[in-house]
Amino acid sequence: MRILEYSKILILILVLFNCESSQKNKNLTLVAGLVYLNQNRQIPPAVQTITTNEDNADFVTSAPNHNGDSSVFRDSSRAINGVRGAGTSSGSFDVFSLTATGAGASIILEWRNRRILNGSGIDFIVFENPFLYSNNPNSVFMEQIIVEVSIDNLNYCGFSPNYTNANESIYAINPNLWSRFAGITTVKYNVESNVLIGADLYDVSKTGGDGFDLENLSSVNDFSIGCTATLRDQIKQNGFIYLRLTSATNRTNPDTGANFVQDAGAFGGGPDIDGVIARYRAAR
Repeated sequence: MRILEYSKILILILVLFNCESSQKNKNLTLVAGLVYLNQNRQIPPAVQTITTNEDNADFVTSAPNHNGDSSVFRDSSRAINGVRGAGTSSGSFDVFSLTATGAGASIILEWRNRRILNGSGIDFIVFENPFLYSNNPNSVFMEQIIVEVSIDNLNYCGFSPNYTNANESIYAINPNLWSRFAGITTVKYNVESNVLIGADLYDVSKTGGDGFDLENLSSVNDFSIGCTATLRDQIKQNGFIYLRLTSATNRTNPDTGANFVQDAGAFGGGPDIDGVIARYRAAR
């Protein structure tokens, strides 16, 4: 809208404002004029950050039905209804459970009508429900997740997770031996009892959970079909739409040729997805 057109509208607002006799009508007229101006401004698109209502992945693209199991932990909406961490000593029950292997071992999430961008620092955080053994930060009950992102829901790139125990056929409860996996850090953030806003919402020392930076996306990925250096760079530059979370126990550890090992206390189940939040978002 040109300056002349703005001037005409402002003059009209002032005339209407002065013609009204009651203070109530003056206020209504002024507000209406300002709304009109705001709606007709040409505003360049910008990356949207830390808008609380849009932080959470809010659409389930694909989730297993677990063969008709209707228990609460098989309700995929619990993966997108807000993070409800239970602290360092216990895991949340507001979760969607994957299986350790098979068709039920993956879930794919989106942010409705948004893509997630590569900004400064952590771009998104994945929340599972691990907890400490005996209050020891190096002894954690974990169900590890392999994290991958995609533009088309066909070709995915990930972060080259790596298990570094001296004997990778033996399970270790130390999260420091599970690099670039999700599901290894306890969750402090809770949308009801431990509300965080602004930059605090992306400070993992305050939220817990496992943060991922698209700058660290890898094209050398042993788990993702179709990932190339070109696709990796495209995602880093333009962002992603689809986020796939998969039980590590459903994937082969390239160092052993067998599936990643699991804590015996998991009783054969898979990771429990509490939610995912993303910091940098834009329209698709």
